[in-house]
Amino acid sequence: MQPLPSDFIQRINRQFPSEAGEFIAALDTPARASIRINTAKSAAPPSDASPILWNDEGYMLTSRPRYTLDPKLHAGCYYPQESSSMVLQWVLSHCVTQQHAIDAIDVCAAPGGKSLILADFLRNRGRLVSNEIVRTRAHVLQEVLVKWGAPNAVVTHNRPADIGQSALHFDVMLVDAPCSGEGMFRKDPDSRSEWSSHSANACSQRQMEILNDVLPALKQNGVLIYSTCTFAPEENEGVIRELLATGDFEIMRWPVPTEWNVDVMDKDGIFAMRFLPHRVPGEGFFIAALRRITAPSTRRPKPKAIFASVSAADCRTIAEFGLSTEGLVLGPDAEVYRSPFTLSELNVLASNLYILQCGIQLGRIVRSQFIPSHALALAQGEHWKSAPIELDEQHAIAYLRGETPGVQSADGWQRVAFLGYTLGWVKVIGNRVNNYYPKEWRIKIKE
Repeated sequence: MQPLPSDFIQRINRQFPSEAGEFIAALDTPARASIRINTAKSAAPPSDASPILWNDEGYMLTSRPRYTLDPKLHAGCYYPQESSSMVLQWVLSHCVTQQHAIDAIDVCAAPGGKSLILADFLRNRGRLVSNEIVRTRAHVLQEVLVKWGAPNAVVTHNRPADIGQSALHFDVMLVDAPCSGEGMFRKDPDSRSEWSSHSANACSQRQMEILNDVLPALKQNGVLIYSTCTFAPEENEGVIRELLATGDFEIMRWPVPTEWNVDVMDKDGIFAMRFLPHRVPGEGFFIAALRRITAPSTRRPKPKAIFASVSAADCRTIAEFGLSTEGLVLGPDAEVYRSPFTLSELNVLASNLYILQCGIQLGRIVRSQFIPSHALALAQGEHWKSAPIELDEQHAIAYLRGETPGVQSADGWQRVAFLGYTLGWVKVIGNRVNNYYPKEWRIKIKE
């Protein structure tokens, strides 16, 4: 393993003088694997997994599985997520009241684990805009949300400044900021070679740019949750200190059980949690929350006619497929979506934001026939008249590779599943079975 940078070691000795030896030694120990399960799909953790104290759905694993070859991962039964970052659930539950419907945004969302926590927290009580500025990462984010089946999430691909200029104001804003990544030195040893003593200052400047660009979209009394995976004070408490100095925010506090063994910072008006590698099984993580006490400026951009209503004839076709026609909109890609936002709200959003996915993609109408999408098969909350076709593990993996599964069924669109968890669609035409698992998501590695 590449040695830790000497400048980093010197700073940790200054920053944590009584714990530096244990801290630095811990970074050369193996990283632990952890997952968060999808309770909306009635998923259960492995029998030998141990609960993560700060997240009801989080579990530490005894070993790292080959995730790609597990059909349950592709069915959205769980998501491999770093355990320390799962504390977001605890912070949300103590800082956000749900007396009314909530609009939330995850500004730097990819790969998507924190968006899943937000979507689950807001289930049936709010809506989530999950944003990623890098296009390739935005598509990864979209895949994660599709497999999870979250019905209340919209995926956007925009700069923070575009969000700040949008017409929608949010009750909750998560900024998991790009950082120098010191907290990943154990999990990702290659990150050690990319670190420099100047990276923390450069990152803190970028973090403030992101916040200054996006904060006009946070409501008065809205909650800003700021997090990083670094230990650098410039990127953590230094950023919080700058935000408090504006006079627009007040710090928020929450209880932290002592048995968690996390580092609680409560000094000079700043309250935050720090996850340190020698204290917890997870990686480095910093999180703080602030409430906005001033009102942002309001904007009323002219809506763009990007999304449209679904015609009555198409609604009848969709209903004949067995689907509810509530909340349907027609996207610019000619796909039909079930969106948590109304048509008018979507078009107001589209006046400033590029919407990659405006909800659950149901499918499209082709020559009066409904062609279902993969997202529909995995969506939470859809009600089906018939059970899916069950595949054993061998045939499930073959299906996920794009191979033709050997099934016997009535003609038409059929869902296939593993252990009751839906994997996707096939279409049966006589003796022929067509595999409709998305080509770009197919398993490519060999067993």
